[in-house]
Amino acid sequence: MSKSYHSGSCLKILIAMSLPAWLAPPLFAQTDEGKIEEILVTAQKRPEDIQDVPISITTFNGEFMEDSNLHTLQDLSLFTPNLTLSHSSQVANNRIIMRGVGSVGDAAIEPSVAVFIDGVYYPRAGSVVGSLTDLEMVEVLRGPQGTLFGRNASMGMLNIRTAMPTEEMEGNLRVSYGDFDQMRVSGAISGGLLENTSGRLSFSYSDRDGYGENTFTTGQSADDVGEWRDLSLRGKLFITPTENLDITLTADYSSVDNGGGTIEVKTDSLLPTYLPTLSTILNPPLPTTPSPTYTFSPGGPTPDGADTFDYTINQDHRDLADDRQMGFSAEINLNVGEHTVRSITSIRDWENDTFESALRLPADLLNRRTGYDTQTISQEFQILSPTGGRFEYVAGAYYYDEDYSIDQNFNLGADFCSPAIGNMVGAGAIRTGSASVVAVAAGITPTIVSLTGMPAASAGTLAQTIVGGILRGLITSPAQLVSLGIPSAAAPTLLATIPAAAAALTTAQKAAAANGIANAAVTDCKTGAQPKAIDGDFSQGMQSFALFGQVTYHVNDRLRLTGGLRWTDDEKDGSFTQTLNNLILDAPAGSTFSTIGKAYSVNLRINESFPSLLFEDNELTWMGNISYYLTDEIMAFGTYSTGYKSGGFNSDGANRAIPRTFLSETVDNYELGVKSTLFDDRMVANLTLFRTDIDDFQDRQFDGVSFIVQNAGELRQQGFELDIQARPLPQLYSVFGLSWLDSEFLSFPNATALPYIIATTAAGSIPPGQDLGGRRNHFSPEWHVSLMAEWSDAIPNFTWSWFTRGEFSHISEQNIGAETNQNAQSLQEGYSLLGFHAGVRSQDEKWEIAFSLKNATDEGYCQTIFNQPIGTTLGLVDPVTLGGMQRCVLGTPRTWGVEVGYSF
Repeated sequence: MSKSYHSGSCLKILIAMSLPAWLAPPLFAQTDEGKIEEILVTAQKRPEDIQDVPISITTFNGEFMEDSNLHTLQDLSLFTPNLTLSHSSQVANNRIIMRGVGSVGDAAIEPSVAVFIDGVYYPRAGSVVGSLTDLEMVEVLRGPQGTLFGRNASMGMLNIRTAMPTEEMEGNLRVSYGDFDQMRVSGAISGGLLENTSGRLSFSYSDRDGYGENTFTTGQSADDVGEWRDLSLRGKLFITPTENLDITLTADYSSVDNGGGTIEVKTDSLLPTYLPTLSTILNPPLPTTPSPTYTFSPGGPTPDGADTFDYTINQDHRDLADDRQMGFSAEINLNVGEHTVRSITSIRDWENDTFESALRLPADLLNRRTGYDTQTISQEFQILSPTGGRFEYVAGAYYYDEDYSIDQNFNLGADFCSPAIGNMVGAGAIRTGSASVVAVAAGITPTIVSLTGMPAASAGTLAQTIVGGILRGLITSPAQLVSLGIPSAAAPTLLATIPAAAAALTTAQKAAAANGIANAAVTDCKTGAQPKAIDGDFSQGMQSFALFGQVTYHVNDRLRLTGGLRWTDDEKDGSFTQTLNNLILDAPAGSTFSTIGKAYSVNLRINESFPSLLFEDNELTWMGNISYYLTDEIMAFGTYSTGYKSGGFNSDGANRAIPRTFLSETVDNYELGVKSTLFDDRMVANLTLFRTDIDDFQDRQFDGVSFIVQNAGELRQQGFELDIQARPLPQLYSVFGLSWLDSEFLSFPNATALPYIIATTAAGSIPPGQDLGGRRNHFSPEWHVSLMAEWSDAIPNFTWSWFTRGEFSHISEQNIGAETNQNAQSLQEGYSLLGFHAGVRSQDEKWEIAFSLKNATDEGYCQTIFNQPIGTTLGLVDPVTLGGMQRCVLGTPRTWGVEVGYSF
């Protein structure tokens, strides 16, 4: 619609005064050259000028991505306020985080930030970690987006569009080489094929060595850490049988082969005792006959703890990820009168096979192999009204069907049995006093047989349960013994005599019992299953149906009112089983007071069987928006919207009984914003204030090996986002982004305990939670600043131009712990990244040669911090900070590259 109103000179002056000095009005040359081009987005399902869309949105076109050498979503996050891509040890569990909230790292759960490519929903961030190629536009939409898109998006979405086929023949080819032997080739060719049919074929391939070096190369451990190879292929056909009908057919395939990340010991988390403790654990004597002494001393290898950021590790590293996905989609647009009816049909398949060294210590101890397999089918129908009238609307229906499975196995390494058994029965045992329990239990077993009439074997097991419970303070009354089958008359005497018997044990008796435990453990560990020592299987079927719509009423040329509704119905069914196939891994068994079961068992997992899991939920969400044009160039808007993310099932195993089902989370989102085009189209400045309240927030806790999802309580994220583009001179183009984020748990009464609390909790007991009410969420930096400036100009007396650009990104201090426990050790200090690009282009824009330098200062930083796996079991904890030994997933070091591009 046309807009013609009075100029808001005073408002323009106020906005200009609030801008940074480098964007002050005197810099803007008053010529007709070098205006900022109009950016068309499809955030509201129609091509619109981004300045007319009342949403917090940041966009990047394909040219910007290529010029900045941005090829992945993680690259993109450096330039996008309030967007983070967190890398974990597994490609499959990478997370997209918006406004401090993202997925919980469980691949069975749909993310809070949805990813759409060419209108098709990609259900997991892990399936889009490879190179993005042949892009037309990337739109970053913040806030709930459920009333216009098929699949729900509770916190925001990435709407990615790839280039369409053209009638005229065109193409491009880009080749680059850089350090770490990084090589990348990408290209596309497009043109008419038949009458009314055009096609496009694009590809990209990249290959590089790892950023890290491993000095522990025993067995199959790799010396190169983090090597990467990916391939992407996409083919498109655009068919126009009639002037009112068009059909787009798309087929794509991509693969990623990755050697994991560089995961270093976080040096400042080490206490002087940690590495000697590990050295002792990894070098224990293993007795074969009872002996009066059982001595331990350091002597085994230790991980490299010298420098967190030297990209050098000393640990078993065999991480490999083989990721494959493919899909087919058909988009049909039919004009019926002035309306458009649209259908988007999609079939996708994703497979990922990940192998990783679970404990990351310099020995072949425990590895994990996880296979993910997903097939999805989606169907979306939309009807779009004509534009230009008082009312404009979009209505749609969406169906989504998914079959998902995870096959996860833990395999015992060649070095597992000796340190596992020795550490349990020696000094600093995993189950403190297990030898005492066994020795006393052996003494009272005849008494238990006499009192209960049980067979000797059953009486021996009960004796261990009783002795362990009494010595650890879990059995404190005769009534508890009666509940275990002890006659009431004998219970008080038994309760009183056991502590005295334990106190009377000699060192020799304890050592003999310890050696007896070790001998039994050797038999179970060495003769039990090594591959698939723990075998876990999860499967899930999901069907989701939604109806959605949005209506805009143009009250007049200045004022618009918009409302939208969405109804979603989700049904999930599934199963989970976990089987322990090696007796060394049996968790404590017996009654609720049992603390040892088998005295030597390693409590990594428990046997579980959930053959029939079921989750159903439905939710009505809505939005309301008002936008008002203050002038021809300035629009203000306000929005209230609600969001919803379905609940589901925990897909990982655990070392204790956990709830397998968790609830849905809901979102209330408030936004106020202004969009402005200033100085004769030479500056675009957009500002959005927001507040997001999340109820039943889906959080995760770490059990030492895997993550467990739980509903946290209520979380509030609020702040602002500022996006500025400016072309003060025809030769100078700049982009500035700034976000401020305030984060607070309004309620979180049972958050994960800190490592020391977990380590000192009695075996068989659940560690007490902590109250994080009033604390900040992780991955929620207060400030995120990004700046890019490019100067380009013609080379005198030559048919080429030159350009140079600088890039700056700063992220302030944040807690990047993999679990939400507010461990002070998990704070990542604020850091800044600098990048530079320079090159030449032919004036016909066919050729380009460029040099790029990323992370120019070689800044060291962590992307994610997590506790040393089973560190609480190994005693690697700190009684002062209540934390423990930690690991850091390193960011990308300084890299350089040279690229040559040709277009025709």
